[in-house]
Amino acid sequence: MGKNRISQWLLGSILFFFFLGCQPGKESPKVTQGILDLRQWNFQTDGNISLDGDWEFYWNELLSDAKLKEQTSPTYIKVPAKWDKGRNVVHKYPSYGFASYKAKVLLPEANTQLSLKVSSISSSYTLFVNGKEIARAGNVGKEGSEYSPGYKPGVFSFISDKPELEILFHVSNYKYSNGSGIWNPIQLGSTSDIQQLSLRATMLDSITFGTLFVMSLYHFTFYLMRRRDSSAIFFAGLCLCIALRVSFYGERIFYNVFSLFQNYEFSVRGEILFLFLLLPGTILYVQSVFKEQFRKDKVFNIILYLSIPLVLSAVILPTKFYTMSFFINSLEIMMLGILTYLFFRLAFMSAKGIEGARICFFSLVVNLITVANDVLYLNKFIDSFYMVPYGVLALVLSQCVLLASRFSKGFVLAEDLGEELKKLNINLEQIVVERTENLNESLKLLKGDLSLAKKLQQKTLPTLNLNGKNVSIHPYYLPMSEIGGDYYDIFELEPGYFRLFLVDATGHGVQAALLTMTIKAEFESIKFSKDQPSHILELLNAACCQKYKSINIIFSAVLADIDLNNNVLYYSSAGHPPQVLKQKQEGADYLYSRGPIIGLKKEATYKNVTVPLLPGNRIFFFSDGIFEEFDQEKREFGENRVLSILSRNTGIQEVAEDLISELQIFVGPRGFQDDVTLLAVEVH
Repeated sequence: MGKNRISQWLLGSILFFFFLGCQPGKESPKVTQGILDLRQWNFQTDGNISLDGDWEFYWNELLSDAKLKEQTSPTYIKVPAKWDKGRNVVHKYPSYGFASYKAKVLLPEANTQLSLKVSSISSSYTLFVNGKEIARAGNVGKEGSEYSPGYKPGVFSFISDKPELEILFHVSNYKYSNGSGIWNPIQLGSTSDIQQLSLRATMLDSITFGTLFVMSLYHFTFYLMRRRDSSAIFFAGLCLCIALRVSFYGERIFYNVFSLFQNYEFSVRGEILFLFLLLPGTILYVQSVFKEQFRKDKVFNIILYLSIPLVLSAVILPTKFYTMSFFINSLEIMMLGILTYLFFRLAFMSAKGIEGARICFFSLVVNLITVANDVLYLNKFIDSFYMVPYGVLALVLSQCVLLASRFSKGFVLAEDLGEELKKLNINLEQIVVERTENLNESLKLLKGDLSLAKKLQQKTLPTLNLNGKNVSIHPYYLPMSEIGGDYYDIFELEPGYFRLFLVDATGHGVQAALLTMTIKAEFESIKFSKDQPSHILELLNAACCQKYKSINIIFSAVLADIDLNNNVLYYSSAGHPPQVLKQKQEGADYLYSRGPIIGLKKEATYKNVTVPLLPGNRIFFFSDGIFEEFDQEKREFGENRVLSILSRNTGIQEVAEDLISELQIFVGPRGFQDDVTLLAVEVH
């Protein structure tokens, strides 16, 4: 019965991916001899289009506006493809050099707002649209001394003032050995559609990374609790390796979060290193699961030893060397060999009924199907989409089921032994002591996880260098427990123009902290908009109502823009308590801007308040935890007490610290009953 069930699952998966990958789609126009005719294309109904086809190609030339007007005879090259190694590239060029790619797009109408989605280009580029530079990664040079590599994937928007686009890429590469030029498809479409495409891809990569990272932490913790079975630690390492590989590839989800990920050397080394680590990681994990069958397997051990130089090359050697085709091709050959060998071995083991072999064989087949789909799709043999991330998730989940099954059997055996021990009148007190020790160990691990979560949450809070600026900002963040439900962001939108965002999510602890991460993710997509604060709150409210209606996410927020160039404060509130403004040498007073809490009503509108600023003015932004703290006799700290303290004319840091100190004394040993956040701002 079990064999039939496994066979049915396997057959169903094969049919699902086959029909999904071979679905028909509308024929898209291609770039032909440098021209893409989209005059009959409707971006609203037909969607985005990939600029694939034959682009004009100018080797060892960086075309300028003057050269564009000259009637030179271009050569043509397939895009996407590597100019030195592309399968469809007829004439191969040297790996190192520079060139110009040019394509003309005929649009259905002029004055159209469009966007281009550009992925990685090897290994520096400058993008021009109708003669205007709109993006740059690294520094394009005609010689190695003039060149610097760089990654800058992203969405770049523009308005075409005429019914045609002239897209020009300057590309140079003197660093990356395994291919040069435009590797990946370039998407063109309406700004909203392209942004949605980018957001979906980023969310998929983020979900994949998050799932793998959590699985890694979970199995690492499990290994610490039960070290006799090494499969948990090897699986944790494999999950972490794949998760980090995801973060360095595709949408590069940490590119705009950590500046280190914008460094070319770091990004390439991380991308290749974690790719190379997949081979030994897979071998070690399989050997730990099937010790008797693979521990002394000669094929596995030979490939394991051969993979070590690959890993060391990505750690030690310069970029020019470890990105050479020799290393990449060696990995592909060894990975193909090990997967083929593993396929037949697992099929044989499944037929013999060895525990765990069937589910491993099933996950391997699903992954091979997704890889085959992506290869066929990438080479334009079928109309589909990239499935490897789903295959990776299927692999991880299937291995989780395998390990959980094995651990479950271990637990059942332990329970049976416990019953036998009870029957033999083993000392109950000793059993209690042992279980208490296990619980204490689990509690220690849990505290460690909370400590890590606290550090991660602290890392999401911004740090600003305000040296030479005419403003000082002093943040104070005191969560009620290890992690809290308050969140703030402070950044300089443009020189002399600062934006502050403060959120108070409902609830406390882990639940509220998770909500703040969701809010942060939504705010990231609109935070750099130059609209008024009230409009940004409306966009945030609409997004939360639409996406998270089923889980009822509601929170209060305040958004303020400090324009030091015009000495003006723009301020809007969404259900947040009134904030405080203190004029120089005068008393403090409240800033009122009424608006509903975010998440209650999709069509909610918010009011924008404009306040003139003078040198010496102070603005205090805070969460309602400051007002609503109670002492041991249930008396509220209150608005009047807050206003009185903030009216003092001492230094702004001293005033802020006085407020926090008096609040701590007021609540006494019981501590805060809510998260407390205070942002003290002074204009110089």
